[in-house]
Amino acid sequence: MQAMFEWIQFIGWWNLGKVKDLIAIILLEAVMTFFVTVVVAYIIREYEEIRMRQFAVLVLALTMMAGMLDSVAYFVSTPYTFFNTVFSFSISMITMAVAISALLWIATSHNEMVMRRSSLYSLVFLIAWNEVSMGILSYSLAFGPESFYVHGNLLLTLVNLFSLGTDSLFFAIPMAFEMVFTIFYKKQKGLRRIVLASILATSFFSPVILWKYFVLEYFLIADALVMVVIMVILFEEISLKKLSLKAGEMKSLYLVFLLFMLMMMSTFVGTVYYLPIPVAWLGVSLTMVIGMAFYFYLVLPPISSEEERRVGWLKHPGFMTFVLGTSFIAEWFISAAILFISQPIGNNSYGAGNFMAFSNALGGVSHLSAFSVPVDILYLIGTVTASFWFLAIMGLEMGSLVVFRMRQVHERGKRINLAFAMAAFALYTTYIPTVAPDSISQSFPDWANVGSLGPFLPSLTIAIVGSYVIYAILAILFGRRSYCGTLCPSAVMYGGTLGHEMISYNYGSKLSRSNIGSRFPKKIYPYIYASWIALFAVSAISYVSNSSVSLSLFGIDVSVFFSLIVWNFLWYMFFISIPFVGMSPCRRYGWCTTGTFVGFFSRLGMFKLKVRDSQQCVTCPTKDCVTACEVGLGDLPGQFIKNGFFKSSKCVGSGSCLEACPYDNIFFYDVRDYFRNRKEKKGIRKP
Repeated sequence: MQAMFEWIQFIGWWNLGKVKDLIAIILLEAVMTFFVTVVVAYIIREYEEIRMRQFAVLVLALTMMAGMLDSVAYFVSTPYTFFNTVFSFSISMITMAVAISALLWIATSHNEMVMRRSSLYSLVFLIAWNEVSMGILSYSLAFGPESFYVHGNLLLTLVNLFSLGTDSLFFAIPMAFEMVFTIFYKKQKGLRRIVLASILATSFFSPVILWKYFVLEYFLIADALVMVVIMVILFEEISLKKLSLKAGEMKSLYLVFLLFMLMMMSTFVGTVYYLPIPVAWLGVSLTMVIGMAFYFYLVLPPISSEEERRVGWLKHPGFMTFVLGTSFIAEWFISAAILFISQPIGNNSYGAGNFMAFSNALGGVSHLSAFSVPVDILYLIGTVTASFWFLAIMGLEMGSLVVFRMRQVHERGKRINLAFAMAAFALYTTYIPTVAPDSISQSFPDWANVGSLGPFLPSLTIAIVGSYVIYAILAILFGRRSYCGTLCPSAVMYGGTLGHEMISYNYGSKLSRSNIGSRFPKKIYPYIYASWIALFAVSAISYVSNSSVSLSLFGIDVSVFFSLIVWNFLWYMFFISIPFVGMSPCRRYGWCTTGTFVGFFSRLGMFKLKVRDSQQCVTCPTKDCVTACEVGLGDLPGQFIKNGFFKSSKCVGSGSCLEACPYDNIFFYDVRDYFRNRKEKKGIRKP
């Protein structure tokens, strides 16, 4: 109702005879936008040839215009007093004095690189400053001081004005126009053009620009979808540039993923601390300005030729860790924002307005203390990553990369397996645990571990034990690929184009190289034992707590907390650290109890990798099957040559080795081949 009332107010403002004022504001913005656009075009075209004189003229012109805009904005936004009048006119003089001082400092510098960097940063700052000043002035002229002025508090008034001015179409439209103009004017191509378009989309589709006039939840969902589309495109481009990524492109990717993270974090803060004043959305305002500054910084020519050097990303694990980490944080915060606004707390549909109330509403710690706060924070992190919105966002993103991977795969069985994995993720990981009725979710086999779908209730004993029996039977018949390659969410997370390219980290990471081969090293077994002991312990405590004695961790069931920590927190931390620990860490380092369980029965069962001609492995010069293996089974060729087949509890049957073999020499052998061979033998024996 409040949003509808404010929209009606805005329409009423249009109908109350202020059409001339609106036209004047539009003309003012058009003139200012044209001026800034011309300056940007000149800088782009002449940047390499600009001398100190031209640079000084540009700085003084941009500073003078920004100072004048700020002077007028302050004059019309504050009461008409002698002090405010004098101070408003002083703003222009102060800004010009600062600009002249900065020019003198740059001019006296004898370091050419310092001069170039200083001139670049100065121009980027001044362009952003003019855009912000234009948005603030236009908003103040359109809506007047009554929309943002706080009597007796000048600082809060200025904060409100800044937030409202930059969170409006008066700021977004000119900014978008200039961004689109520069993309086509400079004829950006390839990854750089995608990065620039990503910054434009992230800034313009901010949920706060029109949130007052529509439902905020819809804008948050739209914002999440825009982010997913952009990230899918960026991840696909990154996967294609494993060895050819340029230093300048890497820098631009650092900036755009940092921008995603800051935007979603500030959106979450604004959603949780929802207030009738714009202070809550100050973070979004600052992020939009930062994004615009990033944009013009990337548009201008590189400072040095070093940025055009091809560096790839395989030898820069820190870069890929940053990309994976910031994307995870961004997805977590936008998911938490959507979950918060759709989670009624008390009488306010937007929640009680604080972080811990959100956690408690989701079932967190009931009474906070110094010892329970870390538990509550970990619980909140795990609960959000286990929610429908996070799983849907992650599934759309990684599932799209799997579709791209399916288009590249030639082996029909691999495509079918990836299709089953996506269907399992949608049904088994997303729908049943988060959307399906309790009658279905509580009786369905536990996909990850005890506690993932709820406490270990006595009534669930048969379903939980039965699920492990099913996993054991499937592993005996079809190998570990029946779970790790299909039912587990890891199959989708690892199976896309980016995951496929990150397999190279298996031999680039020092930690990963120490775990290459078909056997678990001795140092891994303590982690395997510890994982199983912890699983049995929390299962027993949860079972007892829900049958007779009440035992919990600050009001949280221990099996639920254990599952959230292992699968909804630590798993993502390991995924983010793939550049340092190698691909498929959950499968290779033994801490996944379900993985070691099905791996044991897979080793006992019928599944194996076989070769048609073991002699071909002797003469193979590349051994591509080794470098393509997701779990780093480096002794594949040795076992093929010695036994004619390969069998290991670590093999997850991803099929990457089949696809990589240049001679089409490797194939899967499971229960279907066993019965097929028996049928053929019986046919031969018949007269």
